[in-house]
Amino acid sequence: MQAGKGATDAKANGPFRAFCRFLRDRQAATAVEFTLLAAPFFLLLMVLAETSTVFIGELVLDHAVARVGREVRTGQVTNANLSKAQFEQMICDRVNFLMDCSKLNVDLRSYGSFASIPTNIPVKNGDIDTAALGFSLPATQTITALRVYYKWPLYTDVMREISTKMDDRSFVIVSSAAFRTEPF
Repeated sequence: MQAGKGATDAKANGPFRAFCRFLRDRQAATAVEFTLLAAPFFLLLMVLAETSTVFIGELVLDHAVARVGREVRTGQVTNANLSKAQFEQMICDRVNFLMDCSKLNVDLRSYGSFASIPTNIPVKNGDIDTAALGFSLPATQTITALRVYYKWPLYTDVMREISTKMDDRSFVIVSSAAFRTEPF
């Protein structure tokens, strides 16, 4: 009878013992840890890569606006009597290796004072309000602002939720230059 009772206890404790052996086994610990940490790690890498590309896009656009703004400030653009399309092409030529020029929105206007230059992004109904943008070549010694907006596409859902209010979930890169034009 004693032998029969022991055999029954062994069968009852079998799943428990197997579970205890599983917990003590460390052969697959690295695989389990990698599985648990891989998703957040790769998500973090994707967010970092996307943030870096947005930053590079901002630098490229800032450089283009500074270069073209210098030509506006010195009167080269006004003396050449460039059209809006030609002016936008000047900016596009400096950024087209990284950006889609059809997404550039340019605003070039003169103002009575530096304080009157708008600092907000013209957004209407979840998109850039192109009706609020203007283009007029400046006269000599006038306060002028060149503002360029670019809708940078975001691919990581985390970035879309955190950094944009646009309907298409893109990030608006803004670059501007404000100056008084030189005598020309």
